[in-house]
Amino acid sequence: MAVRKVERYGETRLLIDIQYKKRDGRRARFRKDAEVQTWTAARAEEKRYLLNIANHGEPYEPGAGPAASDSGDSSGANAAPKPKKTFAEVVTEFRETFMVAELKVTSRKGYDSVLRASLLPKFGKLRVDKVDGKAAADLDLALTKRKLSRSTRNNTQVVLRSVLRFAKSRGYVEDRPANLPKLKQVGQRILEIPSDDQVEQILGVACDTHRLGFTLMSDAGLRPNEVRALRGKDVQLRWENGVAVGGFLTVREGRSHGEIHTPKTGQREIPISRELARLLAPVVVKSAAREAYIALNDAGEPWGQFGLKQAFARTSKRAGVEGWSVYCLRHYAITAWLRAGIPVHVVQRMAGHTNLSTTQRYVHFLKEDLEEAARRLPVRRRGDGEKN
Repeated sequence: MAVRKVERYGETRLLIDIQYKKRDGRRARFRKDAEVQTWTAARAEEKRYLLNIANHGEPYEPGAGPAASDSGDSSGANAAPKPKKTFAEVVTEFRETFMVAELKVTSRKGYDSVLRASLLPKFGKLRVDKVDGKAAADLDLALTKRKLSRSTRNNTQVVLRSVLRFAKSRGYVEDRPANLPKLKQVGQRILEIPSDDQVEQILGVACDTHRLGFTLMSDAGLRPNEVRALRGKDVQLRWENGVAVGGFLTVREGRSHGEIHTPKTGQREIPISRELARLLAPVVVKSAAREAYIALNDAGEPWGQFGLKQAFARTSKRAGVEGWSVYCLRHYAITAWLRAGIPVHVVQRMAGHTNLSTTQRYVHFLKEDLEEAARRLPVRRRGDGEKN
């Protein structure tokens, strides 16, 4: 079918794609987005181009539209390809436009790392149209020989595809290579979920500033970037007889590498536990300012990108509970909510999971936890004289 759906940067578009022969017998191809993005209008537009091809050998009437290139691609943006650029030159544009406009700061950092570590050293000096499926497969083989993980190799291929897709959108290549390596299947990571005792040990030896940051994760399930961005206006405490006993947190923002961004899965509200309310109360009363950051480091400043991670490593070592990442506190919170009997769809909202399947991973872990408890229950043997 000459009219088909395509996905471009997360948006579905109707594309007219016609392969035909020129009057001199050469094969050609014409592609462009439909002027009106409905099936009826797109098919009517397609018929006009097919009629022109039958009558004139080109999609446009002579003098009525862009001249067809030797490649047959006579769409405005996809007309005769622009002068060939090197992969490095395309990456420079990619960084300055697409990465800034379309990617969150954490994704930009990840893309930039892949570009610097793997793609630019391998392909930087090549013309971008020479980076084909074989070149991509050779790179994947080289990464395999370096014993890099499947997820790392997948990330490299994802960034490469994104750059090549960008090159096509700018007219530097006719199309992306059709034979790029398939992404590898990667198993889910085993969840890191500490016990109640281990969390208590860590929180027990933490200093006051660290304890608040850690408890925002262990009781409210915040991500580190959400802890870093939490402000006074995001905390609504509930008071009884002058004592903070609960309330709600509103997760409005994240902060990564010094930049404010929307949370990974949008804004959400989370109930405040009694212990977290106790820790938040003096901070909220003392700062009073709505824009003031809530979680601060030892210097009284907002946490930096790796501060919570480093503080957690030092604190867990003092507690004699090593081998965990700070993210385990968020996992602990989600599991604790499920153990408390909170419905899984409510936990999904509290945790900020886009898909219910993500939350259900914790349900599976909880089931294993309960099965292990059942195996440990003592078995009482009936005495010989005991009646049925």
